[in-house]
Amino acid sequence: MPSFLKPPRLRPGSTIGVAAVSGPVDESRLDLGLARLRAAGYRTVEASNLRRRDGFLAGTDAERAAGYRELVADPAIEAIFFARGGYGASRVLPYLDPAEIRANPKIHLGGSDLTALFAWIATHAPLVTFYGPLVGIQMAGGGSLDWEEVLSGGPPAPHAVPPDDVVCPGRGEGPLVGGCLSLLASLCGTPEAVGGVGRVLFWEDIGEEIYRLDRMLTQLERSGTFDGLEAILIGSVAPGRREGVESPDEIRAWLRRRFERAPFPTIQGFPAGHLDATRTLPLGSRVRVDTDAGRVEFPEIPVE
Repeated sequence: MPSFLKPPRLRPGSTIGVAAVSGPVDESRLDLGLARLRAAGYRTVEASNLRRRDGFLAGTDAERAAGYRELVADPAIEAIFFARGGYGASRVLPYLDPAEIRANPKIHLGGSDLTALFAWIATHAPLVTFYGPLVGIQMAGGGSLDWEEVLSGGPPAPHAVPPDDVVCPGRGEGPLVGGCLSLLASLCGTPEAVGGVGRVLFWEDIGEEIYRLDRMLTQLERSGTFDGLEAILIGSVAPGRREGVESPDEIRAWLRRRFERAPFPTIQGFPAGHLDATRTLPLGSRVRVDTDAGRVEFPEIPVE
């Protein structure tokens, strides 16, 4: 298991590069998110493709990769935040150079489709990355978010686990891996497939019917991702707005049936994922799950 490098912490007045390696960004929401970053005292630099639109992507694969790589290489930029998810991050991976990441370790903050990029970084240039809010999504909403505290070196706050959220009891501890379930499933069979041995797996998703969630979990299970897991944290599993998508109560009941005999502790209801007030999770940093104590704790600071 590789040792994950911690990026330098976010400091007051830091310069934040904003990238778009996935879908096109809603400019009105992007401007709201950027304004809130600047109001908090940070300087912002836009990736060269940030406002590009090429069908369902924020520019061609080469443009999206180049915009991100420019931010990685720029010594004035101390952190990279991502504007939105959607789809497309996996398509830029062949254009990236692990040596650039290792030579320029920086905070990476994003969620959803960024699962693919963060898995690539974990595999090829092991660096702690942060699964959390997006500039043009949650940051544009102005809700309460913990990213600033976590990225500036404050210990991630522990999470109290209500008894009803304990799906399978037990205790486990290890580096945190994971992200959006549909992306984790799509990584199976690729060099960036997420391994579970000795690790805690976090997953979340939005707008998926139960049979689709089960299919993706079965793919992970049969591909070996669940082998040797220390624990599973299930984040938001939002039903979305599509007709035929089950209610949250139905999903919770199914999750209990799906994992109640798991060989590792499993909790649901962790407040991270496609939520307005998502928690910021340090992927690659250690996490401790203890259902007897009713706690999820982060025993190390994920930045230097």
